[in-house]
Amino acid sequence: MTYRPAIAFLLLTAGCNPSPPRRSEPDEGETSVTQVTSGRFGEDKDPDISPDGKTLYFVSTSHGETSELFMKKIGSNTSMRLTTIPGDKRFPKVNPASPRYLAFSTNTRGSWEIAILDISGDPGRLQFVSEQGMQSLHPSWSPDGTKLVYCAADDFGSGQWFLKILDFTTGRTHTFDEVDGLLPVWSPHGNTIVFQRMKHRDGWYGAIWTAEFQSGSLRNLTAIFSSDDWAAINPSWSPDGRRIVFSTVGKSRSHAGVLNEGDDIWVIDADGSHPTRLTTHPAAEWLPVWSSDGLVYFASNRSGTNRIWSLKPKLTGIE
Repeated sequence: MTYRPAIAFLLLTAGCNPSPPRRSEPDEGETSVTQVTSGRFGEDKDPDISPDGKTLYFVSTSHGETSELFMKKIGSNTSMRLTTIPGDKRFPKVNPASPRYLAFSTNTRGSWEIAILDISGDPGRLQFVSEQGMQSLHPSWSPDGTKLVYCAADDFGSGQWFLKILDFTTGRTHTFDEVDGLLPVWSPHGNTIVFQRMKHRDGWYGAIWTAEFQSGSLRNLTAIFSSDDWAAINPSWSPDGRRIVFSTVGKSRSHAGVLNEGDDIWVIDADGSHPTRLTTHPAAEWLPVWSSDGLVYFASNRSGTNRIWSLKPKLTGIE
């Protein structure tokens, strides 16, 4: 079985009943992990955290067949549904400069588009900002909140995803057909973007790359972490921009040869050095995001269904 781009996309598109957070006994080599959302039916995924570290945004199918946007105060037993439009919603990302605005992906009008919701306003009123007719996913804001990077494709199943950047100050969208990639995330400081890029040979394993947005161009395209035997996907920055947390696919003994779901959560320095494994549980775990309070939130099915969990990483490397 090869790790084709279509299979990689299953990891991107592959619930929340109120309940107190639950701690799980860590596996050997793990720090203590905490279950943040729970429920018997459906699933929760795509976590993002507000700049102050106090609010969790995520999507859930626990209350219906479609994935809906929810917000939940960290430590609270209740969650609030944010959207009322039909269709699925995925990959919420809060604006770091203006936290009332939430960018996300939705197929409410047929193809996947990037939309922006004013959390304090009408939940049915959205601003669609990507081109119709394209498939557009996984938005991420620049630190000043004036730009969005996302990935796009002409056809959902083509495997040919590339990066685009929308500049709200000029109204211009920069398209980078030469930079194929998925799940881009803007650094909290500066113009560096980290993303998942597929090899075009040897199993099509995903790797972690970075690029710098300068004068309307993506420059210094750099592969910072990869393997010939497994995939590295779903990258996200630490709050200080000095480290990158990500998921592996097919790396651990329990997931060897399993290429259609996440494996463990890892962290590296921003230059690709000091790889450190954060989770060792045999569950499928992916889509990590780092909160300003130092916690890493991620999706895991270690409770039986996909829910949001958190952990406090033990780190080596940067002093």
